Amino acid sequence: MALTLEDANKTWQRVNIALANARPDVVAAFAALKHYLAQDKRNPQMQFVSILSGSVDDAGGQVLADAACKLVGLYLKKQATATDVYLALFDDATNDAGGDTDHRFSFPLLVASEVKYFTDGEGFALAAGLVAKAYTDATGTTDSADTDTPNGFALVIAA
Repeated sequence: MALTLEDANKTWQRVNIALANARPDVVAAFAALKHYLAQDKRNPQMQFVSILSGSVDDAGGQVLADAACKLVGLYLKKQATATDVYLALFDDATNDAGGDTDHRFSFPLLVASEVKYFTDGEGFALAAGLVAKAYTDATGTTDSADTDTPNGFALVIAA
């Protein structure tokens, strides 16, 4: 299965809906990303992928992309729980099994309803795909429960 890219305008409509109640700094960061991609990167086709709390806690994590891609944006909002959660991102097309070699970075979500976001106009390159997995510890040894994990979205473009 390849990426399901769509016109950037449709993707930005989805982003606007997802960020309807977000903090102003988050909205501004994604607006700046949109402007940069439109002006300097010729408005590339993108894929908006929902990050679901009931999926990132699964044994192998949630597959966000199963092909080479570039991550240009990520938005996470933790549920209203005090349990620590670390959302790890892996360069893999199927699961989080190759943590020692495939792990790229993690986002700590340590406060109830905490928000984290990431934008990269050049795109963070992933050779195999993108998998998100939630853990209760920074080392990725204990899976999180779906009641603690974040919801959000990822924006990917072709590699």
